Amino acid sequence: MNIGWIGVGNIGLPMARHVLQAGHDLTINDLNRDAAEPLLEIGAKWADSPVTLAEHNEIVVMSLPMPNDVESVCLGKDGLINGLTPGNICIDLSTNSLEMVRHLETRFRENQIDFLDSPVSGGVEGANSRDLVVLVGGSKPAFEKVKGVLELIGRNVNFCGPIGAGTICKLSHQLLCMTILQIGAEILTLGVKAGVDLEILADSVSKGALGKVPPLDRFYKDVFTGNLEGSETSFFLGLAAKDVKLANEMGRQNGVPLVLGNIVEQLLLETMNRGWQRKNFPALVKLQEERTGVTLRTKGLS
Repeated sequence: MNIGWIGVGNIGLPMARHVLQAGHDLTINDLNRDAAEPLLEIGAKWADSPVTLAEHNEIVVMSLPMPNDVESVCLGKDGLINGLTPGNICIDLSTNSLEMVRHLETRFRENQIDFLDSPVSGGVEGANSRDLVVLVGGSKPAFEKVKGVLELIGRNVNFCGPIGAGTICKLSHQLLCMTILQIGAEILTLGVKAGVDLEILADSVSKGALGKVPPLDRFYKDVFTGNLEGSETSFFLGLAAKDVKLANEMGRQNGVPLVLGNIVEQLLLETMNRGWQRKNFPALVKLQEERTGVTLRTKGLS
């Protein structure tokens, strides 16, 4: 199958590699050609623009950082919409805004092109190991046509419903993730300041009915061990701030009050003002640590 791929960053590159290694004919476009070299060296081809890429591929996949990037690639002067033809399918793996994916789907549908919002969850490690969940919204027949391709990048491929459903599920997950981090920081600093040892408190909370889920998973993996500085495999606070902002916008558009969601967005805005854009996302808890004078680190937990 001829597939075009736009965006080969930390997550996009390993996903594209899985598709290429499965035997598909892959053409790459990215703002930085050097980023595509690992794929070009093993057989991928290069396209100088999105429109050129679209002219030679029946399926085009995007993995881009921001909604404006997706809009530009799709609808810009050299955008995909000018090169794709009726019957082609465009897949957006980016975490986009609900309003944007619905707008793009409408524009593509006018040209008889299917558009699927298909954000992924699992981070860089998941992209490398194929341990991703792919959350798909759009036409069910179009999804069935590309399901085999999506299964190459993620072991769990969920069809969520009409256009925007994948984005709704992804943004809901992101908001839940960041809210759990915030409430986790609050209950742990409260317990420590009230007089319980951190290790005992964390162990006790984790063994309770809800704690078995476990809501403190990221505390064990990153906060307690001090893994808060960003690395090339991190999910950055800057991206978390973007995702929570998009989730809250979705709430406002649908008349759903998100009390904690808006509070978390304000906290993330504070981290942005401190220049923490590229810190590992659990670094959000540092704000609560500062306010309480409690540092959530221990050598006894890993």
